[in-house]
Amino acid sequence: MTAEHHEPDGQRAFLRRLLREGATRLGVVPVGDVVFGWRDRTIGSVVTTHGGRFWLRTTAEHQDWAQGEPWTGNRDAAGITGVPKPELLARVEWQEPPVGMYAELMTYVPDKPCSPTSELLEPFIAPETWWQDLRAALDQLAAQSTARGEHDPDAVVRELEDLYARRLDLPRPVLRTEHTDLHWANLTTPRLWILDWEYWGAAPAGYGAALLYCHSLLVPETAAKVHEVFADLLDAPGGQVAQLSAAAHILGRAHRVDDYAELQHPVRKHTHKLLDVAERR
Repeated sequence: MTAEHHEPDGQRAFLRRLLREGATRLGVVPVGDVVFGWRDRTIGSVVTTHGGRFWLRTTAEHQDWAQGEPWTGNRDAAGITGVPKPELLARVEWQEPPVGMYAELMTYVPDKPCSPTSELLEPFIAPETWWQDLRAALDQLAAQSTARGEHDPDAVVRELEDLYARRLDLPRPVLRTEHTDLHWANLTTPRLWILDWEYWGAAPAGYGAALLYCHSLLVPETAAKVHEVFADLLDAPGGQVAQLSAAAHILGRAHRVDDYAELQHPVRKHTHKLLDVAERR
């Protein structure tokens, strides 16, 4: 997420109105700058009430899309324990047909994102304890069951074969609970918090680590550190599946909506290496 410093266009004016409405409904007062999410899908702000500081996040979707796992992600994540993440305190939904909205009041995280962008653009320096905390958090998350996300491990391989247009010699992946949007703007420093739980759920084991690794490839020294911390997952037979799935996500965004202008190049190069190993001869 990035802070807004310009006059809002129509979408941002709409989001600002949603933030005010959500604040009124939840009895809080926005303070300071607002923060817009990816492609202006969401808006957030520090808010105060009864002398405390919290975080308010609002979003809207057409009623046809105002449902399902992304719509309830943060609410569903309230049941996750032992993982450093904001706590959902209250949520309110309302409608302005044909649009549905919600506002979520969450605990405030004072630590800053590791990067202003999803992809890392400069070396990330952190003490070893930060990396240990990250590994422990993802291991703790993996141990918790969920009905969200992928349900058919064989379908994961079939989808990869369709995406990459070739037959692949890949193992049947083990599915476990993952944060499926794990990138540098969703992690904080100096204390570790994991943000934005819209899309979490079951995925190939190591998918979160693979996604973070791919988002690090513009900074080889940090990518090497991510690999070191998660080598047992990334280098396992199922690690190919996780990495090809993560790369497909990034390359798909680059193709569909022109994201990742620079990152797509090392990701594509890394993908070719993985495919050379995985392709059926």
